[in-house]
Amino acid sequence: MTSALLLLGACSFLSQPVYEKPPQVAKIDRQRIERDQCMMAKAPQFDDHGADVRPIARRVAAACWDETEKLMAMAVPYADDHARVGFQQEAERRAADIVLTFRGVDSRYAAPRPGEPTPLSR
Repeated sequence: MTSALLLLGACSFLSQPVYEKPPQVAKIDRQRIERDQCMMAKAPQFDDHGADVRPIARRVAAACWDETEKLMAMAVPYADDHARVGFQQEAERRAADIVLTFRGVDSRYAAPRPGEPTPLSR
């Protein structure tokens, strides 16, 4: 009996997750992509190339709050203040990633600034 329960537990562990509403998951993914595209469009506009990326990320996330709010409404239909704060923080982290990615792309192709240290290897 014990081995049967262990086998049943192992089978359930190895199986793929089953979502209750796959079409809803697809809509949420599309809305997340729309939110990210908004952030990608806004990030270069707000980036002042300052050392601290957090204020820039906050401005980018705030500029795309409508898309984030739509995403939250789809993912958590009855969101409370805790969920709103969580979605805002996640949006700010995603915006920071996008800004840093853009900066990485810019720095690879831009000429080094005067007095800037040069890397040992390229």
